[in-house]
Amino acid sequence: MIPLTALALLILTSYLIYHHVINPYFISPLSSIPNAHYTSPLSSRWIDRKRNRGTEVLAIYALHQKHGPIVRLGPKELSVNSLHGLKTIYTGAFEKHTFYNDVFVNFNTENMVGMMHNAPHAHQKRMLSKTYSKSFLQESSDLRVTSKVVLWGRLMPILKKAGENREVLNVLPLFQAVGMDFTSSFVFGLRQGTRYLFSIPKWKVWLEEYERFKYLSRDDRYMGFIEGWCLGFCERMEASKEQDISSDEEKLPSTNAVVYDQLRQSLVTQEQHDPRPLKLAIASELLDHLVAGHETTGITFTYMMWELSQHPELQAELRKELLTLSPSLRYPDTDGENPLPSPSAIDTLPMLDAMVRETLRLHSPAPSQLPRVTPTTEKGTSLHGYDNIPGGVRVSSTAYSLHRISEVYPRPLEWLPERWVDAGDKIHDMRRLFWPFGSGGRMCLGSNFALQDDEGIEQDYAFISLPRGRKLMLRFIPVDE
Repeated sequence: MIPLTALALLILTSYLIYHHVINPYFISPLSSIPNAHYTSPLSSRWIDRKRNRGTEVLAIYALHQKHGPIVRLGPKELSVNSLHGLKTIYTGAFEKHTFYNDVFVNFNTENMVGMMHNAPHAHQKRMLSKTYSKSFLQESSDLRVTSKVVLWGRLMPILKKAGENREVLNVLPLFQAVGMDFTSSFVFGLRQGTRYLFSIPKWKVWLEEYERFKYLSRDDRYMGFIEGWCLGFCERMEASKEQDISSDEEKLPSTNAVVYDQLRQSLVTQEQHDPRPLKLAIASELLDHLVAGHETTGITFTYMMWELSQHPELQAELRKELLTLSPSLRYPDTDGENPLPSPSAIDTLPMLDAMVRETLRLHSPAPSQLPRVTPTTEKGTSLHGYDNIPGGVRVSSTAYSLHRISEVYPRPLEWLPERWVDAGDKIHDMRRLFWPFGSGGRMCLGSNFALQDDEGIEQDYAFISLPRGRKLMLRFIPVDE
């Protein structure tokens, strides 16, 4: 007769073996999906080590090259690399994984990116979607004034001086500053926005603080340097309504605080139904806009200029196309008195559009996983012929892998802007698989030169992916046309 204690131990051991070995390896609906590693059905340690080392983007790409469009990364985690996956997961509005709430919430107060559930996200997105729509942006007089001031009054004098002196510039922080000056002016108004292009050393100090901020926990970054900086803008916006403007501000044209005013008005209207403190709800949301605006702009401009620096023939082709615009984009001797061409005219330039798209494809600012969670339904989820996938499974795609599907993007590792001009019948699939800003209801709200030193230009493949060396040194040379 088996002792009762031994019987209990046998039952417990059998249960654990079944639950943690037999079921995940042989019975689970995920068991027939190719494994990233032989331990993947049992543990997430393999993929977690890749994440900790910052190599998961490349590892996942290699897995899809080997195993096809779906791979099991952990006991309850899948990676999907296909248009079918995008439709099912992202257009299908699977809710976000807790990852977002841990990483993207500012001031310990939820914002749009950090909201896990679709309903509150959709509610807040409706507050701001009009201000970021293509039609609104193309018709915005505030944006036209801001563009003229930032480009003609701040950036072009720097580039003109660099060209005249054959100067070498690190263009990464320069174009990050363009992104911040531009975004902050659209958010808070030109007079309240940043002017970092006039003070690049001060801007580099901010960037150093931001590098630290990105890797702090929600609690550790609470009211620190970056959050205090953003809250200061919001507080000055409130104070400015009762104060006279300064002499420095008077020198700038007056534009509306487009995003701030729209967000504040919307939140005040429904304040009694929102448990978040108004001041922190505003600051949390706007900090996300500011950091996303400066990072994605800086990364995209930097990589586009890096690629152009290696293709002088495409530089010439782009210059020729830009010179067809009226008013001219040639930097004038009249200190920027000329107006800029209309956004709609710029939008119709095929080579410029192709270069921007190809840069976003090959050097996506956000190349890593955008995790969602499968819903709990009676029949489960089906992905690539694997049925009955239960609720609560982490599923994701990466722009890096999607943008390198060779059937859609031949010679996927090469920067070939002409692929967007000469695509023919393939253009439909190319555009559907183009994923630098995500897709579906949770996609990014804001979606709408001789090389001197490119050491460390490869991307680090963090969630927002900067050059590893944090620099791109370019020499600017004037061109007579």
